[in-house]
Amino acid sequence: MLSFFKKKEPIYSDAELVERYKNTADLQYLGVLFDRYIELAYGTCLKYLKEREQAEDAVMEVFELLTKKVLQHKIENFRPWLYVFVKNHCLQKIRKEKKSPLRKISEQEFMQSAEKMHPEDEGLDFLKEKEAFLVDCLEKLSDEQKECIQLFYYQGYSYKEIAEQKKLAVGKIRSYIQNGRRNLKLCIEKKNG
Repeated sequence: MLSFFKKKEPIYSDAELVERYKNTADLQYLGVLFDRYIELAYGTCLKYLKEREQAEDAVMEVFELLTKKVLQHKIENFRPWLYVFVKNHCLQKIRKEKKSPLRKISEQEFMQSAEKMHPEDEGLDFLKEKEAFLVDCLEKLSDEQKECIQLFYYQGYSYKEIAEQKKLAVGKIRSYIQNGRRNLKLCIEKKNG
């Protein structure tokens, strides 16, 4: 298995390591943090890129990108933030190679489910037909909308779970997701002409 740094007993929490890296730019802090989740990063890359060598290369690229991105972003929960970051990196690589950017998403998977206490949607049939535009449109959302959409639809978190994770009110999460869906729909319809 990949490893950038020798594993040690965790001394600092994820949040402390992020803060220490931001304050010092010492790669050791980022390395320890990334090492905790390197299997998550590798597994995510392998899921999307399908080939081990490509996945390993992508993990190296992600670490290199993190050296700058962690300094630029407010990160409240590193693990879910990293997952979204790695996934987006892989999807961008796929898009550049002109491969299908996402697995086939059925309407029911993308629609809100009553079991998760989601409101009914006005219809997102367009996503099945327009998924090629989805990656581009996701990138145009605000960071908050994009992260909430990804946590909700791709990782299966409920509104409540996302709210707890991000330390925000459930209503705020609902707003990010609903506005994000609306913006995705508008963006995809515009791209489709």
